[in-house]
Amino acid sequence: MPPKHQPDFSFLRHVPLRRVHLFTLVQIVCLAVLWILKSTFLAIIFPVMILGLMVVRKLLDLMFSQHDLAWLDDILPDKDKKKKEDEKKKKKEKKTIEPESDEECC
Repeated sequence: MPPKHQPDFSFLRHVPLRRVHLFTLVQIVCLAVLWILKSTFLAIIFPVMILGLMVVRKLLDLMFSQHDLAWLDDILPDKDKKKKEDEKKKKKEKKTIEPESDEECC
């Protein structure tokens, strides 16, 4: 899908699309491994595999930058994050506009 047709998610603004796809692939593989494990006689070690996911998460630090992981692995819902970003932009614009208008008046 071309970038102009993608939804306006904040993580897509900050992380390259290939990195997003790679992160999603890692998540799908982990889900598949857990699902297969749960369906076999090895289901008894399922709790240990949950701990294994923590190891996978630490290995992601080697594959992704901290900036990318901060955007991809964030727990704050996108709609709330977008509102906060928009508010910050408005405050910055307002601060830059106010001094200019004062100088023009006086």
